[in-house]
Amino acid sequence: MDDVAVHAAITDTILSYAEHVDAGDAEQWAQLFCVDAVFDEGRAIQGRANIEALLPNLLKLFSATAHYVSNIRINRTGPGSASGISYVYAWHRKLDGTDFEFWGRYLDVFSFEDGAWRFASRKVEQFGARGLNIKVDQVPRRSHERT
Repeated sequence: MDDVAVHAAITDTILSYAEHVDAGDAEQWAQLFCVDAVFDEGRAIQGRANIEALLPNLLKLFSATAHYVSNIRINRTGPGSASGISYVYAWHRKLDGTDFEFWGRYLDVFSFEDGAWRFASRKVEQFGARGLNIKVDQVPRRSHERT
């Protein structure tokens, strides 16, 4: 598979992640991860089965979600491996009718497993959030020291 095809396939994995979360489809969402993948959204969880069990617990707090992914950058690191970074804005409608917004990025490692590019690991980092206090690692901040 050439680099262009790899980039397209991995981009599809990234976009499918958002689509399956917003549809509430835990099974299809989990299939985007390797069998022994690690997902870290403030607390690392390992294994596809554990990752699949996580989504319904996260989504039960919201009546609707919409995830928008941008700034996708992918680096091929080997014949069956790659790393990537992408940015996310996620809107959530809480059960009380108020909104929760999240701005962050995904730090990914991909592996080609069972004929598909899947997440070997995905770490979520936040730039900021409004409407809900969550425990997700912060993107490292810039220093404002004067020289």
